[in-house]
Amino acid sequence: MGPGALLRAAREAAGISLRAMAERTFYSKAYLSLIETGHRPAPAGVTAAYERVLGADLERLTVVARTPASVDVTALSDVAVMLAATRRIEDAAGAVAVLQAARGMSAMTEAFAKEARIAARPTAASIASEVTQYRGWLEHAIGADVAARRTLGTAVSLAQEARDPDRLAHSLGFLGYVTVSEGDYAGVLALSDAALAVRDAHPIVTAYGAMRRAELLAAHGEKQDAERALALADAAAESADGLESPASMYWWSKGFGAVQRGGVLSLLGRPNEAVAEATHGLAAMPTEHLETEWLASALRRVDPDMTPSV
Repeated sequence: MGPGALLRAAREAAGISLRAMAERTFYSKAYLSLIETGHRPAPAGVTAAYERVLGADLERLTVVARTPASVDVTALSDVAVMLAATRRIEDAAGAVAVLQAARGMSAMTEAFAKEARIAARPTAASIASEVTQYRGWLEHAIGADVAARRTLGTAVSLAQEARDPDRLAHSLGFLGYVTVSEGDYAGVLALSDAALAVRDAHPIVTAYGAMRRAELLAAHGEKQDAERALALADAAAESADGLESPASMYWWSKGFGAVQRGGVLSLLGRPNEAVAEATHGLAAMPTEHLETEWLASALRRVDPDMTPSV
């Protein structure tokens, strides 16, 4: 990722349009566009102006982007902040609005993982796995499942390199979820098995993986196995009480877990229980999550007509 692309990713992650950035920095929109697209170099004055508007140390990140071997923990922390901001924008504006920024961050963090100094490489690979998994989710959300599977495969490889159990279990689970569209039931189950077999993963990661497995089994009419997977998800979620959720699962809450559980109950042929469970979950969810695309998708699995206002 070049310095101009980094400036663009940071701007988009903050939800600021190019026109607004031009107005706030007193540079022309056309000039900033040339810089962001790599047709003009990024002068120190422009980087400093973006920093003033965004409140981020972009000068360090632009240096690191030019020379990935110089990546350090502080630079990686800045990337994590950008990722969190991008997710908030997605919640408000949808996947299409942030996909380009996520692809830029993915390319940048993959370069960090390959070229960082040995001491920083595991952390770089872990963050790269998280960013790349997020990119894969966005690609899936817009229907680009072929690209999503390729991207999520990269996320799995990066998690293995990082030896990060949470990242590995989560990325394997997401890869299985996206692979459903291929119709390879055995392959999806194998990925689900692999995700649940990862040792030392956070209980919430396990709960999510088990819930997805229950959904898959129920959709294929394997009700007893689905019930067992649902019980595993319930137990894992209960064991997570009092624990802080992994940063990559900021969207998880007990309320959302209940909505997902409602989706499984619906597939098991228990529609009244499903709606009751999901309705209870909605009441417990954070307000800022109620208008998101990912919640709407989960509710459709409970009942095609269900909305957050039900």
